[in-house]
Amino acid sequence: MRTGSGSDREAVPAPGAPLLDIDGLDVGYDGAVRALRGVSLRIPRRGVVAVLGGNGAGKTTLLRAISGTLGSAGGAVTAGTIRLDGRDIGGLPAAEIVRAGVAQVPEGRRVFRDLTVEENLRAGGLTAAPRIRREALHGVFELFPGLAERRRERAGLLSGGQQQMLAIGRGLMSRPRLLLLDEPSLGLAPRLVAQIGEIVTEINRQGTAVLLIEQNAVMGLRVADSAYVLEVGRVAASGPAEVLAGSDEIRGRYLGAGAGTGTASPAGPGPDDDREADAVDATDGGLAGLAAAVHAGGVGTVRAEALQVDGVTVRFGGVTALADVSFEIEPGTVHALIGPNGAGKSTCINVLGGAYRVAAGTVRYGDRTLTGLRADQIAGLGVARTFQNISLSLDATVADNLLTGRHRLMRSGVLGGALGLPRARREDREHRAQAGRVAELLGLTDLLGRSVHTLSYGDRKRVELGRALCAEPTLLLLDEPVAGMNPAESAEMAATIAAVRRELGISILLVEHDMPFVMGLAERVTVLDFGRRIADGTPAEVQRDPEVLRAYLGSEAA
Repeated sequence: MRTGSGSDREAVPAPGAPLLDIDGLDVGYDGAVRALRGVSLRIPRRGVVAVLGGNGAGKTTLLRAISGTLGSAGGAVTAGTIRLDGRDIGGLPAAEIVRAGVAQVPEGRRVFRDLTVEENLRAGGLTAAPRIRREALHGVFELFPGLAERRRERAGLLSGGQQQMLAIGRGLMSRPRLLLLDEPSLGLAPRLVAQIGEIVTEINRQGTAVLLIEQNAVMGLRVADSAYVLEVGRVAASGPAEVLAGSDEIRGRYLGAGAGTGTASPAGPGPDDDREADAVDATDGGLAGLAAAVHAGGVGTVRAEALQVDGVTVRFGGVTALADVSFEIEPGTVHALIGPNGAGKSTCINVLGGAYRVAAGTVRYGDRTLTGLRADQIAGLGVARTFQNISLSLDATVADNLLTGRHRLMRSGVLGGALGLPRARREDREHRAQAGRVAELLGLTDLLGRSVHTLSYGDRKRVELGRALCAEPTLLLLDEPVAGMNPAESAEMAATIAAVRRELGISILLVEHDMPFVMGLAERVTVLDFGRRIADGTPAEVQRDPEVLRAYLGSEAA
């Protein structure tokens, strides 16, 4: 990597020079995987630049390179320069880059859940002088009045949208000249996606340049002045955002068929969509052995039972997150749980998985009562889940993460494995073979040896689904399975989930904001708003319900 001489680092920028200038950037992981190849881009002072692309395109790697956090993920810049105001910042420690005026808001709303809102914000301003911190805190509360109202509450009690705003606010606490936003609309309801776009515009109006990484191309191109499209680590297109938004190629590839809403129906591939057709063919081609891939004993061992949620109430201190919620999931069906951010969806799924305790009500799976059981006991009954904020071992390989899903099925024990007993070795081979079949089903075979921290967000989502399937569940709880995926990837995931449900006969509870995805998969839908059930019925019934339209799609839709 070229770092330049000392005088080069302190070079005075020419008049009209960009704030950030990246030239010929190459990045690799673990000395083998090339994630970026010859990437060059410019961010003008007070400009908003969007970087678009599918999972694995290199978007997050680009932000890591700018912010100096590549090393913690096993990556390194191997060629090219990154200049901030004429100064070469390549190779500088992350803390020094923050002091130089760059702040990053990472994907996945990584707030400190056990700290209060205000404590989270103050953590973002540790490098600033006390006066600057006070002014910045006041500015964040003006930008996000909802955070000011909840400044004393723990961040873990906020909704997904509120946590995203908190993460952005924390990034603003150092008063950056350049704010790096990694997928800020990830997993948010349509109304909040529009609100995030307005927030980005306001941050920029106040004088901060923004580099916006987005898969929601509609929002990204609407708020940006210019944009770059990354494909497989290279810049495939660039130009004014308005021009790219009008390009047929960009609209078809990144905006999807429903470009006006930023979503596309996952019902199935179109006749001309080779990528989606290949994905579905690959899934269908594996269906003959799907039962063996996920359930070692064959599909006959699956005994999905009815899940009954009856009058469940959950409180966190003085906050009621769920109030007298009831619904039922019929065996072998896909049931969706939807609603705006803060409605209580993740709280509900955490109750079903054993992470949260109820203040009132019961949950029964077949003839067993789940309320009061530990998470591992519920998992032992055949309930597996994925998480809204991905919960994987980042330093472990994909294969090892998948194997953790089979832990409840292992019989040899730690001692047998440590001693290398024949039975333990044989069982290990069998479990690895099963994990490999699940990986093949989800298109993860080529990634089995990769560390999870080198993967894109979408690939991590597939690994988490694979880990859940490796547990041989009869009830699968999916918390935002396609958050961060583009329309083609969402369609591929929809085909996989439908195939798993159809061939295995398992029950699936689906929490997701992507409404075409939900309505194309679910047989029944329960809608929450402010912790209460406001509707329950078929997708068609729910889509016509005035209360749902007001709560989820906005009053103008009602």
